[in-house]
Amino acid sequence: MKTHRLKSLPALLLVVSLAGFSSAEHCWSAEAERMRLIVPDERPPDIFIDAYATPPEKFAAQELRSYLEKLTGRALSIRTDYWLKTAPAGKYIVVGQCRFAADIDASRLNTEQFVIDVAPERVAIDGGRDRQRGVLYGVYEFLERVGVHWYRPEPWGEYVPKLDSIELLVGRQIAPEPDYSYRSGLGGGFTRHAECTLDQSEWGSLWSLRNRLNGSDPGSDPRFGGQVSLRFDHIYYQLIPVEKYFDKHPDYFCLYNGQRRRTQSDSGATRPDNPTGLQLCLSNRGLQELFAQKIIAQAQGRSDLSTVSFSVTPNDACPFCECEECKAMDDPRDATSMSNRVCKFTNIIARQLAKEVPGARLSLNAYSTWTSPPTIVKRMEPNVLIHVALINGWAEYTKNFDAPEPNWNRATMDSFRRWKELDVSGIYAYEYYSGYGWKGPLPVVRTMADRVRKYRQFNVRGIYNETSPSWGPQGLEMYLFPKLIWNPDLDVERELNLYYRNFYGPAEKAMKAYHEALMQALEQSPQPVFSGGRGMHLVFKPKLVQELGALVDEAQRQVRGQGLFERRLKGVAAGHEFAARTCDILRLKKRDGTITPIAGKRGTFLYSPKAEASFQDLLSFVHGTAGNDAIFDVQSQPPYFSYVDNDVLRNAAFEYLREEDFLADF
Repeated sequence: MKTHRLKSLPALLLVVSLAGFSSAEHCWSAEAERMRLIVPDERPPDIFIDAYATPPEKFAAQELRSYLEKLTGRALSIRTDYWLKTAPAGKYIVVGQCRFAADIDASRLNTEQFVIDVAPERVAIDGGRDRQRGVLYGVYEFLERVGVHWYRPEPWGEYVPKLDSIELLVGRQIAPEPDYSYRSGLGGGFTRHAECTLDQSEWGSLWSLRNRLNGSDPGSDPRFGGQVSLRFDHIYYQLIPVEKYFDKHPDYFCLYNGQRRRTQSDSGATRPDNPTGLQLCLSNRGLQELFAQKIIAQAQGRSDLSTVSFSVTPNDACPFCECEECKAMDDPRDATSMSNRVCKFTNIIARQLAKEVPGARLSLNAYSTWTSPPTIVKRMEPNVLIHVALINGWAEYTKNFDAPEPNWNRATMDSFRRWKELDVSGIYAYEYYSGYGWKGPLPVVRTMADRVRKYRQFNVRGIYNETSPSWGPQGLEMYLFPKLIWNPDLDVERELNLYYRNFYGPAEKAMKAYHEALMQALEQSPQPVFSGGRGMHLVFKPKLVQELGALVDEAQRQVRGQGLFERRLKGVAAGHEFAARTCDILRLKKRDGTITPIAGKRGTFLYSPKAEASFQDLLSFVHGTAGNDAIFDVQSQPPYFSYVDNDVLRNAAFEYLREEDFLADF
């Protein structure tokens, strides 16, 4: 029997007899040894698990049974190996470690690795030596190779073909460890604003697991085989709350405008995640000791230090301390960068943590004024992980990552390279592929593929996507993100064509043209499109909107009366409507807008009362789509959009340029 190590299972591993497809599609060798797992005239095989199977092994068997039954319409049983003295007669399936697959040695496989072994009478799927999520990943890989896809979290978002029979090529495949050990999309569910239903939350967890996300996305259900819990949120205020410490230790807090202050503004709180609106006094020895002890207390006694980290990330973008001791931590050649003081402070905490809790790790989100690597700190402590937040100018989605200048991504590549030179033990990319700044179509599939492949050269070990999941307009991108970070070498063109065919059914041709036109428009945009889709509104010129509208209309005609495909197209059509209405707003601004300077910036925007009113109509349209199906990620209470209103109405995305210069084609 041949054994292979594989990046992902080869396309010809599984030979399936698909109802409605010719055998020529499979192109397998007539000489290849095959196993007929399920055929119409035979009793289907039983699934066997160990009598003491782990929760993930049991759940993997249940998932396999459920989908094999959906695929073939045949009922299967799950049994334990407890009563049988020898392997069962006839064909059978083994899931997890079991006496009936004793020839498979998983002792050298890590948590996320798996084996799929096809013998003439048995199929065995086993996971890593710890018997956790690896077996689930093996089952999901197997099911995908027989045609199952989880395109959206809802039950109506999955694709399960109808099979008359399943035939498999005989052989053993061992999956290597994935390139990215941390893969997360902010829960993978429906909303980052906690307004989803319980059903949606549970669907989102399962969808994340099935697509191999391993951060907080699947949740902590023991059946799901554990998670990687890297915490890198803005922590300063949470760890040192002003309400508790300011009265006794004002010196721990920010010197701002000549005073140690509770809050940036005398009027009080600024935002819920940082009511002070200020950072801490990072040079203060007492603050350093208190901060370190708080982190140490979080880490002590934990048995999962290899999969967790503790945040040391400053508060979200706000002023740093102006005292002389803090300013002395900066590089005098660049007083605007806070990277040196933040990294010095982080290293102080890291050294104390290493003494008290060996093996514990810290996570620093390199963000805002501390995104660039430090210039006078020459090395980061080995227990510090760096998460590079690629927000705003750190991400340009109209160009390949290493495209020639002008290309904002060049600075990003240099940043990754310099973080690597600081001997950082683990670098992670913090992405914003999903639309926090744009709720319409966001065609970044090929952008994601390019970046995910090239991050590997910079020692990047994981990718997190701060997802604002507008599933209607951006569902294709939501689906392909976990696919790409699980397998960066995914055949994207093949996966796209499968999506067009499986998800849209009779509308395949029109929707392929729709998505391809979108991706081409992004690539050809004369203006940048950066994190969260900011700048995307300028891509939707009237000519493109008209072309896309005709394709959506054609797709809807092709699926009329077919409820499943009508439902899947509903969100796409709403996304196009969002873009079309935005285009109309920009046309109004061009027609009767007044050129208005942007305060404190070099750029201008066009102020139009009619455009302002039209934007309110757009907002009403978005809220009118709310219902059982997730379409737009938007809160039910103000602020409704994070950035869309300011970008569309105030040119906030390009506040250093004149908006009137952008609108020639509108």
